[in-house]
Amino acid sequence: MRSELRAELLRRVALDQAARTEGDWEKAAAVDAGNLPWFKGVVAEAGWPGRSMVGEDGAHAAWLLAQHADTDPAFQRTCLELLTEAVASGEATPRELAYLTDRVLLAEGQQQEYGTQMTGGKGGWVPRNLRDPDGVDERRARMSLGPLGEYTASIARHYGPPKPSTMICAECGGVVEFWLGEVGETQDASCAACGWTTTVTLMSQRPADQPPRESPG
Repeated sequence: MRSELRAELLRRVALDQAARTEGDWEKAAAVDAGNLPWFKGVVAEAGWPGRSMVGEDGAHAAWLLAQHADTDPAFQRTCLELLTEAVASGEATPRELAYLTDRVLLAEGQQQEYGTQMTGGKGGWVPRNLRDPDGVDERRARMSLGPLGEYTASIARHYGPPKPSTMICAECGGVVEFWLGEVGETQDASCAACGWTTTVTLMSQRPADQPPRESPG
């Protein structure tokens, strides 16, 4: 086992999770920006850090760094390919593969397979752009994930009800609330106080962070 590499993976993930627990997304982005080039160097030099190389917790940390490498979609796709091989050889978990698969597919403008990436709307938490919703629980079971309904309920318990996005009204300075859809969608946002209306287009969406654990490992 590469103990020094394992320790550094755990140190970096601790910083990652601390920033996200605080809800400080500027800090999280800065942590991600520092982790990305370092992790790319690790993968280039050592290959995928699986269980036999860095232990169970180190392998999980490697997955999380890949999960948060959203600013480099090509590298994230490479990580997905390496993680797929790692799962086949017992070096990583199917559950982690499901989460990274959905992350990469959505970033590439495709539908997700397992419903791991959620978004909040007026009706509550729902999976983003999900392929074949009727068959999702069967696909999730193959990846050691529980039913989508249970997962959605756990997200609601963990994060509470979703909240709308807000902006400042250009006319009266009041707060304008609106719900965002998928990337590229446009909608009107209106000020309830003065009636000022503007068009909002979602250019990017921060994917759902690591959710409550559904199973050990």
